[in-house]
Amino acid sequence: MQVSPHILPALLLLGLLTGCGEGLRLEGSVTSLLDLHYERAEALATEDEASVSFLNHQGAGENTILKVSAVLDGLVLTPGVPVDLAELLGEEEDAPQRGSVSRNVKPTREFPRILRGTLTFDKALSPTAKVPGNFHVTFVNGTDVYSGRTIFGRFEAIVP
Repeated sequence: MQVSPHILPALLLLGLLTGCGEGLRLEGSVTSLLDLHYERAEALATEDEASVSFLNHQGAGENTILKVSAVLDGLVLTPGVPVDLAELLGEEEDAPQRGSVSRNVKPTREFPRILRGTLTFDKALSPTAKVPGNFHVTFVNGTDVYSGRTIFGRFEAIVP
């Protein structure tokens, strides 16, 4: 089949236009339930916690589409070394976990406990730095709408 030389540029333009607009987004099976497109990522670290937040502007403020946090109790954050988000911070089976996932957008619903997951920053979190990294989370099985589902993504976060 031969394509007209006039149609080829139109097809290329259509392909470019449909490929645009995706923007930045997180992936995983949770995306069938939540829109996880974001405009920018922000990374923070204190003595107690390290986190990456995925943000969208809304009016004069911002929405936190998703925030992945890790309690640093007894842990030194090291570039390139994954933090185990499912690690228990106690001996009991229901002890708090090192990691958590949250969002500040409606619908506001808590996520289940983390079955397995990591958060990795590829560089040190120094002020004004752009820090690449990645995370992945699988939630425990259960009756919650997010049970057994996944969220993951690579990011380049700004450190304020």
